[in-house]
Formats: sequence, C-alpha cells, structure tokens
Amino acid sequence: MRPAALHHLTVRTAAPEDLPGIAAAAGFGEVCLFTHVPAVTLTGGGGASAPFPLVTRQNALAVAAALRAHGIGVVNCEYFPISATVPVSTYREALALGADLGARRAVVHILDPDQARAVDRLGQLADLAAEYGLALGLEFMGLSPACNSIARAAWYAQQVRRPNLGIAVDALHLIRTGGSGADIRALPGELIAYAQLCDGGNLAHSTNYRAEALDRLMPGEGVFPLVDILHALPPAADLDIEVPCAAAHSPLDQARRAHAAATRLLKQATQGA
Repeated sequence: MRPAALHHLTVRTAAPEDLPGIAAAAGFGEVCLFTHVPAVTLTGGGGASAPFPLVTRQNALAVAAALRAHGIGVVNCEYFPISATVPVSTYREALALGADLGARRAVVHILDPDQARAVDRLGQLADLAAEYGLALGLEFMGLSPACNSIARAAWYAQQVRRPNLGIAVDALHLIRTGGSGADIRALPGELIAYAQLCDGGNLAHSTNYRAEALDRLMPGEGVFPLVDILHALPPAADLDIEVPCAAAHSPLDQARRAHAAATRLLKQATQGA
C-alpha cells in the first residue's frame, strides 16, 4: 500500500515544530509544510487569504530537530504563486529553507493572466527550484482562472518543458473543475507529480468554492470517486492528505482521523486494483 503524507493544513492550528510529532503519533511518515506565505491571494488582492502555519528561519532549527527526532520526511513545501507583480527571485530564501528541511518539491500556482509571462516565470521558478534540488508541482484550481483545469496545467507544463516540473492533482480542484480520473489517464504519467486527497458531498462544478477548500471531508466521507482517481495516478506519484476542517478537533485527533481515512481508502483501492 502506497504511503501518504500529512499536509499541515489538515492540522493547521498546530505549530510547525509540533507537526512532525503529531504526524508520527498518527502513523504518518511524511508531511507537507509551508515555507512561504504569498503576498497575493488566489483572487489577486493583497495579503494572505487564510492563516498559514509558516516555517521561518526563526523556527526552522526546531522544525528540523523535530523531523529528525520523529523520523519524518518532507514531501512538499508551499506555496509559490506566479503573479504579475512578484519576481520569482523573491522566492529564493523560502525555496532554500524548504530544501534545508529535506523537501522534495515546491508547490506553485499560476495567478498571472498573461500566459506568455506566466510561462516565462514558471520556467524561471523551475530553474531556481532545481538549484536547490527541488522538483516543482503545478496545482490547478477553479479559484485561479489563469490555471483552472488539469488540461490547462498540462498545457503550461508542456510549454515550459523542465524535467523537474509536474502537475499536482488535488481531488477537490479536480472535481470542482469538472475533471475525473479519465483526465488523469489522458496525460503522460510523467506529467503527474503528486495528488492531494480529500472528499466532498457532491460532484458540482464551481469556480467559487473557497469556503469548502478550508472545510473539507475526510476521504471516504463523501462522494468523490477517489478510488478511480487513485487508480488513474502513476505509481510514482506522491500522495498527501489535505483536509482542513472547521470543526474543533485537536490537531492529533484530526491527524489520526486523516490517517485512518487514508488507510481505509488506500486498502480499498489496492483490493480493487
């Protein structure tokens, strides 16, 4: 059974230095964390759109020590938007910090509506990430008109053509943008970098689901075709469980719920393979 990482948004009230211990206690072996809070939101305004538990140089030593102490790896560091106003070079320190913590990949969103400039800056970011041994995962979403479908993300990846650039498939964004496992299968496997698992109560298409993005269902609690999505993913694609929840669960309880749900889903997918 393939492993899945604990995304920090699933336990977003936990301090970054507590995340590794929570992940280990819940049964996870890896985490996804934040080394950068964007200066632009998904709608192009100023300021962060939601509170992000951020790793900084001030707490990085404590986070690194906790990762070592609990034997926890880092899959992704987030997130680095391509916008019209923020030079890619400003991300150097946060990328370096992610690499220092052992991250394999940095996550990127495209917010710039100028596609030629976005292609250029995405290539710049891929090259900058490569300097630190990081891959790049391009996440599409209905909340970002510049890259609002898996087909659009594939177009950007094919334009940029960097060996360290792949596509991220978040189950919520895939379903809300009208996608399915068939859309994943239609792409070359090497284009798919990783997937994020969560669930939802319906299969509606939407371009305005920000509230749901911050209050999701655990895998298996809704109607998303998660087994089919898992079967469509290439075997090498990383998985993480990203299920922010508005209910008042403690971080450890939430992590344990996430691990139990992921385990049930992955067993179901393995048995049905």
